Amino acid sequence: MNLFEQLSIPGWTSHIEEISNGVYKVSYTDAHGRKAEAMGTSFKQTIDKAASDAFDIEKQISENWNLFLFELAVQTLAEENLCESEYSDKAFGSWHISKQDNRLVYDGKDALLIFETRTKGRWNAINTIPNAILSYSDFIGQLNMLSNTTNQQKTKLPW
Repeated sequence: MNLFEQLSIPGWTSHIEEISNGVYKVSYTDAHGRKAEAMGTSFKQTIDKAASDAFDIEKQISENWNLFLFELAVQTLAEENLCESEYSDKAFGSWHISKQDNRLVYDGKDALLIFETRTKGRWNAINTIPNAILSYSDFIGQLNMLSNTTNQQKTKLPW
C-alpha cells in the first residue's frame, strides 16, 4: 500500500505539504468542504491528528456512520487476508470483519464496536467500546488487534 492509499479516509481527500523544513501540514476535506487540518514537526503525529479530527467530524455529521466505519476498516485492512467482511443495512448497519479466529463486529442497533475471539466454536467478546466514546485511536487500535492476529511483528495501520 502506498503512502497516499494509507492516508485515505472514505469520503475525504487528503493533502500533505511540507510548509518549511521538517514542518508538515496535513489536510482532509470532505465532499461538503469541511476540513480537518493539522500542522507539526512529526509527520506521523501530524497525520494522526488530522485523521483523528476528520474521524470526529464524520462521527458528528455522518448520515451513515456505520457504513463509514465499515469502509474505513476494509480500506485500512485491504492487504490483510480477511476471511470475511460483511455489512448489513437491514441489521441497523451492523457489520463484521473476520480473520482466522478473531473478528471485529459493529453492532448497529446498540452502537457498540466489539472485538471477539473464537474458542471451541464460540465467539467471545474480548473488548467492547460504545460508539459514544469511540475515538479514532480506539478504532485503529482495534484494527491493529485484528491485523496482528497472525503477525508476530506489529503492523502499522494505517501508516
